[in-house]
Amino acid sequence: MKKRITLLIAFLAMNLFVVFGQDLQVKGVVKDAQGEPLPGVSVKLKGTKVGTSTAINGSFVLSAPATGILVFQSVGFIAKEQPINNSKEITVTLASDNTNLSEIVVIGYGSVKKSDITGSVSSISSKDIKATPAASLSQAIQGRAAGVRVSQSSNAPGGGMNIRIRGGNSIQGGNEPLYVVDGYPLYNENGPSINPNDIETMEILKDASAAAIYGSRGANGVIIITTKRGKAGASKIQLETYYGTQSLLKKLDLLDASQLATMINEGLANVNQDNIGRTGFPKPLTYTDAQIAAFGKGTDWQDEIYSSAPIQNYQLTFTGGTDKSQYAVAGNYFDQKGIVSNSGFNRGSVRLNLDQQISSKFKLSNSLTVTNSEANSVATDGDGGGGAGVIYSALFFSPTIPVYDAQGQYTLNNRPGSILISNPLALANERTNIDLKTRLLGNISGEYQIIDGLSFKTMFGANMAFNKTNFYLPRTVYAGLANNGRAEVSTSRYFEWLNENTLNYKKVISKVHSFNLLVGYTFQNADYEDVRASGQNFASDILTFNNLGAAQQTNTSGSGSYDWSLRSYLGRLNYDLSNKYLFTFSGRFDGSSRFGDDKKYSFFPSGSVAWRISNEAFMSNVKTLSDLKIRASYGVTGNQEIGQYQSLGALQTDSYNFGNVINIGYAPSRIANPNLKWETTAQVNIGLDVGLFKNRVTLTIDWYQKKTKDLLYNVSLPITSGYSTSLQNIGKVKNEGIEFSINTVNLNGAFQWNTNFNISYNRNEILDLGAVTGDIPSGGASGHLQLGNSGILRVGQPIGVFYGLVTDGIFQNAAEVASSAQKTAKPGERRYKDLNGDGVINSSDREILGHAQPDYTFGFTNNFSYKGFDLAVFIQGVEGNSIFNLNRFELESLTGNSNNSKSVLDRWTPTNPSNTIPRASSAGSPYQVTSRQIEDGSYIRLKNIQLGYNFSPQLLKRIKLSNAKIYISGQNLLTKTEYSGYDPEVSRFAQDNLSQGTDYGSYPSSKMFLIGVNIGL
Repeated sequence: MKKRITLLIAFLAMNLFVVFGQDLQVKGVVKDAQGEPLPGVSVKLKGTKVGTSTAINGSFVLSAPATGILVFQSVGFIAKEQPINNSKEITVTLASDNTNLSEIVVIGYGSVKKSDITGSVSSISSKDIKATPAASLSQAIQGRAAGVRVSQSSNAPGGGMNIRIRGGNSIQGGNEPLYVVDGYPLYNENGPSINPNDIETMEILKDASAAAIYGSRGANGVIIITTKRGKAGASKIQLETYYGTQSLLKKLDLLDASQLATMINEGLANVNQDNIGRTGFPKPLTYTDAQIAAFGKGTDWQDEIYSSAPIQNYQLTFTGGTDKSQYAVAGNYFDQKGIVSNSGFNRGSVRLNLDQQISSKFKLSNSLTVTNSEANSVATDGDGGGGAGVIYSALFFSPTIPVYDAQGQYTLNNRPGSILISNPLALANERTNIDLKTRLLGNISGEYQIIDGLSFKTMFGANMAFNKTNFYLPRTVYAGLANNGRAEVSTSRYFEWLNENTLNYKKVISKVHSFNLLVGYTFQNADYEDVRASGQNFASDILTFNNLGAAQQTNTSGSGSYDWSLRSYLGRLNYDLSNKYLFTFSGRFDGSSRFGDDKKYSFFPSGSVAWRISNEAFMSNVKTLSDLKIRASYGVTGNQEIGQYQSLGALQTDSYNFGNVINIGYAPSRIANPNLKWETTAQVNIGLDVGLFKNRVTLTIDWYQKKTKDLLYNVSLPITSGYSTSLQNIGKVKNEGIEFSINTVNLNGAFQWNTNFNISYNRNEILDLGAVTGDIPSGGASGHLQLGNSGILRVGQPIGVFYGLVTDGIFQNAAEVASSAQKTAKPGERRYKDLNGDGVINSSDREILGHAQPDYTFGFTNNFSYKGFDLAVFIQGVEGNSIFNLNRFELESLTGNSNNSKSVLDRWTPTNPSNTIPRASSAGSPYQVTSRQIEDGSYIRLKNIQLGYNFSPQLLKRIKLSNAKIYISGQNLLTKTEYSGYDPEVSRFAQDNLSQGTDYGSYPSSKMFLIGVNIGL
């Protein structure tokens, strides 16, 4: 009997073991609060390394004990634990984490939780990027982050943009941020040629604590870009495409043919009247009444060169993998035709990201992007072939001239006696200017877990660029007629490689002390070479640039090369005490080949602290406060972007006659400066992070002050030295400002409404100009106008001010002229203020008329969703900056040498005593910078509005799709501004910090309408 009882107990125990000890095949679905499936959610068995992730439809399958607990985690959602309780099927709903405090934020050489950040960092997600279809990442950043100003340097397709993080630090060195793409640091004035669709997240490191880990390249801020990578789970295919049309945002109101002819006659009559009694006067009028009547409106050159243009984008992405291997492969094609005839840009790219867990301790990863682009550009104020560019010509070419002559050929040039510029349409259609670029950026890294908490990572990367420019100016264009066609071909090659080695140690002691220690060594080297050749006087235009050997005159060719190296040692310590007191200390020791022998190395330290007050026990009863953190940081960063070999003396080639033979020799061109050293920026930052009402309202406030010393500038030298300038470290600049951003979840039910608003104020000030006394002339205002400098560098003022005479109305009669400082003026001419009261108008009467840097910038986004519909509205703007409108010199010249703005219809005459526009005069007057050309550049713009519809899960299941969305989008639909030019978002001289905010025949902005589709399989 005992034996039977024993067998029975054993049998029951075995069955209990089977029931409670055997793993179950658990199937489940993970959804969000609205019932939408969530792909990519991490599903792990608590206390083990067993896990998987959800497929595109939110489903998962996992073997786990019946009594186990599953942990579900996903970025943007609150983690959740779900007991299995012997269930074979589970449905889990994850709640949104409004502030993403648990979100992992990528920083230099590592990552931290958002809640543990001690510095000033702004994040932009792929969702933010997709909200505004953009050709470049610069456009995706604009208005999305406080303290970051993005402005157009060209609105042409593929054109560059300027990015300033907390203002510009340098007078003459680089002011663009450092970009780090999948761990590879690179500097590019127009940004890396990366497809925005490939970007998963962007982190913008703004203060020195965050950026000092990049040492000599962190002074202008750092933008860390992480591209999309594969995740464990079912394979996914995602197609994203849009197609749209662009049109001119705004036409300028110019005179028509009869109005211009009338003004020309009036100007000649005024000059003739002034010169009555002189030999040869009066002269006859140029146009008869019959001719003026026959002209009518004439040719509208803006209508001739501008037209609607298509834009399209196609992206195909494959992702997937297992627990050990993940992949992401993407192909993209982007094509944008320009609103100016014969302009455009297209780009094709392929990206491959792979991650392989070789063993439990060793992981291998790679990132590779190959991009090929072609830009067919039109010139603005200069075409590279002599004469004016397309936009300039369209504004100033006479409307009295037809597009084609009697033989059906393009008319060559403007009317006799006026500015001899090319036919704008001929210049656009006939001239060739193609830029071809191929870019390869990639790296491979291996990470080995030495012991628990200690890992070693090494990375090898390369950045290669191959460029070719093809240029041809035919004889059918006036600018090419004298040369019987002119061709130029240039090629360049850039190769850069990088090796980084880092040790990282993480340790938690007694659940109270958390350490993260990073040390590393990096070496980066680059070399560059280019070749340029040109020829002119071709027998025919048929071969264009394809056979320079056919040129009867070969011009002087050229070539060049350089290289540079950067060697660095770096370290960082993150310490977390009780999840309340956070400390970060970092330092980098950089050595750059670009500086003098004894100045090549420098150390860049930083430190920051943060106190999470909300985690203190005395805050536990404050229910409305979800998060409260105070941050403070101080650090030093540098700027090495001055070009190569600037500390060394240089030679240039010169030709000379020796024995009646022209010989080539060498002569000194630059004096050496062995003391040349870094521009160094020291920055202090104090910040506050607040979360309210379970983080439905979060706000961040930062105050910062950064001072840059040892400014690099080409200082003028005495003529007796034999040199004109010398690059020296001369002074100091300060940037000080406040940043504020707020995110709110206004409604969180079936109808959702989220708002993001950011605003930032920055004051730039020159503190010191070293041994230089007085003002330094600066700014670009040359070109066809042949003006002097438009600005000055002055202690106490910001970089980029406009400097000139102040207009004071129009002289109405001879008595006003007699009592003024302009004794030789005529009634109807412009009057200027005699600021120093010496009775003479000259350069001593100039004053600062405005500044290119705005007082503040802002961005305002509202996102709405209801059932399957979503709506995003994005408003962006700047306030307090000025624009130097060089176009006004010609458009209000009243000489008849070029077309004019319709504003001159209100010009002064004896019967129209205008106090704004002077009289017509064919004699003209010398061009000089005045307050009439300096305009308010402030604007508020409806940057983007997008309405989309996401198809229901039930429909998607029937058609076997994981997701499908269709949307329509409009960009630049409304702009409120007082600026009279094409667009207040303009900076003709690109990244030149001394000539920001200048408009001179610049490519205009366009409004855009798109329809797009996103489909997932």
